Amino acid sequence: MAHNKNAHKDKNDKDPASVSPAAQPAPEENLVTIAKEEYEALKAKAEERDAFSDKYVRAHAEFENIRKRLEKEKADFIKYANESLIFDLLPIIDNLEIAEKHIKEAKDFKAVQDGVDMIQLQIQGFLKDIGLERIKTIGEKFDPHMHEPIETVEAHDREEGTITDELKPGYKLNGKLMRPASVKIVKNST
Repeated sequence: MAHNKNAHKDKNDKDPASVSPAAQPAPEENLVTIAKEEYEALKAKAEERDAFSDKYVRAHAEFENIRKRLEKEKADFIKYANESLIFDLLPIIDNLEIAEKHIKEAKDFKAVQDGVDMIQLQIQGFLKDIGLERIKTIGEKFDPHMHEPIETVEAHDREEGTITDELKPGYKLNGKLMRPASVKIVKNST
């Protein structure tokens, strides 16, 4: 069986040899003639464009690398932010464990009390060093920004609004309120 070359051709496909020479564009029609200096200037501009494009791509990649590095550094900072705080707490934890052992073996309550008092002073010193300050309460005038009234008591020998008892201490960290003190205050009926 003879194979026909044109059997698979679309009827709209034309053999270039069958198209008239007038219908085919002349190669010279697509060409533009410019001076060598103008060509060199265009070529230099194209090279400059390519260089700027390359610099942009590199700068963008560098920016992304810096952004990723900063995100990692931020995550590490958050992860280890309390490292020095914890390190300073370790001796207090050690002393609490020693006190716990001595309490189990203690026959002298005074020695145990002295040990607990020492640890409490150590904790207070630590808290002061990190900027934690206990809010003053008993005998102070009630301050709604620093104190939370839990109970009221009548006491005609004291000025109304005076704090008579602290139920739970309040704290400020470097001047910022962390927790208000829970207090009893004087409220006299008239």
